Amino acid sequence: VDRLVGWLRHYDWGSATALAALRGVEPSGRPEAELWFGSHWSAPATLADGRPLADGDLPFLVKLLAADRPLSLQAHPDAATAAAGYRREEEAGLDRDDPDRCFPDPGPKPELLCAVSRFDALCGYRERDEAREVAAALSVPHDLLGPEEVDGSNVQDPVAAALAGDRSDDVDRVVSAARAAKGAPGPVGQAAGAVLRIADHHPEDPALLLVPLMRRLVLEPGQAVFVGPGVLHAYLDGVALEVMTPCDNVVRGGFTAKHVSPEVLAEVVDGAAVPTVQWPGDGAHRYEVPVDDFAVWRVAGDLDVEVGERTGPDVVVAVEGTTTVGDGLELAPGEAAWIPVDDGPYRLAVDGVAHRVSAGG
Repeated sequence: VDRLVGWLRHYDWGSATALAALRGVEPSGRPEAELWFGSHWSAPATLADGRPLADGDLPFLVKLLAADRPLSLQAHPDAATAAAGYRREEEAGLDRDDPDRCFPDPGPKPELLCAVSRFDALCGYRERDEAREVAAALSVPHDLLGPEEVDGSNVQDPVAAALAGDRSDDVDRVVSAARAAKGAPGPVGQAAGAVLRIADHHPEDPALLLVPLMRRLVLEPGQAVFVGPGVLHAYLDGVALEVMTPCDNVVRGGFTAKHVSPEVLAEVVDGAAVPTVQWPGDGAHRYEVPVDDFAVWRVAGDLDVEVGERTGPDVVVAVEGTTTVGDGLELAPGEAAWIPVDDGPYRLAVDGVAHRVSAGG
């Protein structure tokens, strides 16, 4: 068992104070977007003696994320699309860190997001009738809705249509309608609020046309959502713990200064993929993760847990109260521990909230 020192990432959408407040330290004066606990080649966490984890030491990446403004509208490819895209970009001679790459890795990027604070997000598409109701109220162009539905196989059409050509007049109409509907009850008011929040930072982005069609989720602490391949999503605000494969395959369509690939996004999006919000159970709760790459538990309350034999390494991240790992490694909120598989069983004592992440079980 060893202390794992994370790598702080400064992206423009990050909160200047939230991660520092969680960790009980002074803010750096810059946006603090993510704290990475993993062996990703670009930002490996280090052990207490300063040794960095080697690329591949962990088959997953754990992040504490703090958003103060919207993140990009994006989706992740499935395994076949990722492999084909990676091959194509490798043959084109693009460097792994080329900003124009969509597929710098050959595999998929499944992720689980667990709310630490109240967390606001857009994730997947609304049910057909609700989408049409909201679209009508917010002046979404009719051609984006498709002939029958928004949440079925032709959902790629609105993505491609919204992000192709000059849609500035349509964007203006949607934003104006959102201002008029601000504070309205139900889905219309929720969608209007999301449009206005994003428009504050990206007022002319054509991706705003898709926001009224998307489900707005407001997660309470402990609630989680698994974001699988093809799920169109954008995180808006809040603090969360994310667990994913250490993969950089992100296809973006808007709300960012980074490279966007509308045509590729239209191919990647799976309109039928609608994530389910998971509620935490009492005590040590294992979230439902339909992949073998990682398993995630939330340990909440005053608990003393004996973790048995494992098939891979564990990472424990404390988020509230006090956490003790093994024979006496104490973690404050925002700190993490690395438990190699060779260490065998270990004790996890929590008085507050911590997350245990394991390699597949």
